[in-house]
Amino acid sequence: MPAVGSFIHNPTHTLNTLCNNAYDVGRRHNAWLLASDGTINPALTTASPVRARLGALYMSVDTIAAGCTAITMRVCSDAAGDVPILGDTTATISTGVTTAAKGGVTFKFDIPYSATDSNFYVFWKCNAATCQVRTIQVSWFE
Repeated sequence: MPAVGSFIHNPTHTLNTLCNNAYDVGRRHNAWLLASDGTINPALTTASPVRARLGALYMSVDTIAAGCTAITMRVCSDAAGDVPILGDTTATISTGVTTAAKGGVTFKFDIPYSATDSNFYVFWKCNAATCQVRTIQVSWFE
């Protein structure tokens, strides 16, 4: 009998990295798609192949300086940022209701994706000033 339904994956990557107005390979993060969320045993590695439908990327930020209102991100299959998977996409930072220096952005995708490994290098920059990127969560399903 064929499979019915899908499995949703939401690996979360915690970091504390500056966001300013330029891409920088020193500030990218490999949000690899098969990072263990506690449900995959044995744990997979970045070398594991992936076939997925990419859903969304959620990024939380804080220490938002005045003038920083949007983040542009791109996803590449290589650490140098020369082979884009998802081209430049900009989203407005939604700031906190009680704390304007905290917020987040959501980038929605809906595309099929297949690769020989699960590397998923996220690069980001903001429109002005700076903020700190705290988490990146990639939602995808198979």
